[in-house]
Amino acid sequence: MKHLSAVRLKLAIALLLGVAIGFAAWFGVTLDHVQADRSSATESYERGYSDGVQDAQPIIDKQMNTPKSGYMPLFLQKDPQWASYAYSDGTIGTYGCGLTCAAMALSYENGTTVTPDLLASLVGEACLTDRVNDMAKFSQLLHDRYGFDCVDTFWDIDTALGYIDDGWIIFAGVSGTLGERNYGSHVVMLWHGNDDGTYAMRDPDDGANSIKTWTREELEAVGFGSFNALRGDKR
Repeated sequence: MKHLSAVRLKLAIALLLGVAIGFAAWFGVTLDHVQADRSSATESYERGYSDGVQDAQPIIDKQMNTPKSGYMPLFLQKDPQWASYAYSDGTIGTYGCGLTCAAMALSYENGTTVTPDLLASLVGEACLTDRVNDMAKFSQLLHDRYGFDCVDTFWDIDTALGYIDDGWIIFAGVSGTLGERNYGSHVVMLWHGNDDGTYAMRDPDDGANSIKTWTREELEAVGFGSFNALRGDKR
């Protein structure tokens, strides 16, 4: 009986060691994947942010002939600084595209940095409809709190580009292909017409889309939905 008990004990120990080794191997592989994903996300953010800062040009107020801002800030919703901040039914990283666009617009027009997490703490759920970013509400809030001009929601890309040519910022709902990305429901910001007839965009989920210039033809081919126009005249 003692010999049988010893055999069972050895088998139990071997089984436990096997489980422990297997768990350690699984944990190591999982940790490697997590670290690789985190590193990839960080590199993507850093590339998008640095390229956006370097490529953004001073915007001149044509009426006053003075710089309105050094550049339109580039905030990405998956920036580790605020990606995990609670927003809507998840976080800024997952649901904060419209919020992030509004933070960039507010920072640009007021000349003071307002990051997405700070804006989220200020607005709470006031700019959500059915848990989704509502850019008409964001535009109205910026009008009410900061005196920005805004217009009612419209649906035509030509009208949107006309507003941009006149110095307005456009919040644009988009679904489908945008550059190398494909979105189900997303919000981007169109904000500047260049001298060569192209337009500047800030895509809060993609650094590459945010630093390329977009032709009218490219924008007309995008699956845009609603548009909201916003303009601040404080400076």
